[in-house]
Amino acid sequence: MYKLTKTGVQRLSDMAFIPEAEGNINWKQYKKWIAKGNTPDPEFTQAELDQQAANVAEKAQKVQDMIDNLPSWAAVEININNIANLASAKAFLLKLARVVYWLAKNSAD
Repeated sequence: MYKLTKTGVQRLSDMAFIPEAEGNINWKQYKKWIAKGNTPDPEFTQAELDQQAANVAEKAQKVQDMIDNLPSWAAVEININNIANLASAKAFLLKLARVVYWLAKNSAD
């Protein structure tokens, strides 16, 4: 009938948010419901927690894969210093753009 949230309780029958406020009639009803021995649903089910953990692990693996495939800073500096023409500059910028794109795309997750 109720579900815990980070900032209060949600009534599942109408999805109403119930703040922890002693003067709130909905809060009083919730407290009576608890006093009768009822237990609210947790904020997240075990399946949701497992999915969150899998998402975090997947993102961490992507980051590690990227780190593992990065050249040393010395190699990057050598490549920058060896840019001698437009074609080599474009190739370097393309690699740099891929890194920036990946970082921007994955930072929103």
